[in-house]
Amino acid sequence: MHVEIPATCGNAPRHRIITDVLAAAYGKDLPLLEQWFSEDIQWNIAGKGSLDGFDAVRQWILEAPATGSVQFFSVLTHGSEGSADGRSCDSEHSVVHFSHVLKFASAGKAAKIKEIRSYFVQQPAIGLEI
Repeated sequence: MHVEIPATCGNAPRHRIITDVLAAAYGKDLPLLEQWFSEDIQWNIAGKGSLDGFDAVRQWILEAPATGSVQFFSVLTHGSEGSADGRSCDSEHSVVHFSHVLKFASAGKAAKIKEIRSYFVQQPAIGLEI
């Protein structure tokens, strides 16, 4: 999977954590996710519902279509929160724009992620190229 990260992502330690974790979710890297997600993580997906606990997140990720590329447009952090937006593309060139807001258990460097809110918008295929 190809991942593009903004050049400014080296400015804050959490930038790298956020991009690594989200890229791991798109790339189905469950060991990395298990390292950073709390066991009782809650992942709310706008318009779809909530995944409660790591087992539900694992199942959702395993059932998701394979991602060919992820491009992060921006990554922001402040205290115990962070966010990223961008777009992903699968092997059939279907493009989905995303925004993820992450909440860590604390502002500490090793704090696990306890909550994610995600928004996905499917890009129409007609007349648009990436």
